[in-house]
Amino acid sequence: MSFEIVKRESADFGGLVLPRTELSSTAHSTDLMKFTRERIQQRGTAELITVYVAVPDLGWTAVIGYRCIDLGQLAVGDVLVRVPAGYFAKFTPDGRSSDPIEDVWIQAELAEKEGRIERAYAEEVEVFLAPSNVELFISLA
Repeated sequence: MSFEIVKRESADFGGLVLPRTELSSTAHSTDLMKFTRERIQQRGTAELITVYVAVPDLGWTAVIGYRCIDLGQLAVGDVLVRVPAGYFAKFTPDGRSSDPIEDVWIQAELAEKEGRIERAYAEEVEVFLAPSNVELFISLA
């Protein structure tokens, strides 16, 4: 497992909402998650972003979409979510799984379990460029 600590500037993302989403290595493989990702990709989005937002007493909400440089890019009916600046552990696939998204989540779960990172459980960002380029940014405490 290898990861690096990076500082990210605040960024806005637009997309479709999936409330009460599991935050795990298999969350991306649910039928609803796959369906929603396909809808965003059909729009011609090259870089598919999933932002996981902690919602008190409800768990996690996922916003599946795209980077939004200004409000003019926001599609009608999409939501806008801002990820504040902060420090993140950045994970990339290392071959733990044949599925690159599952791979980065397994690494993050293991890094937390081993005490190598202390998660803030705030906004977490998954960046996917087909067919297998994935970066996962886990918010740090």
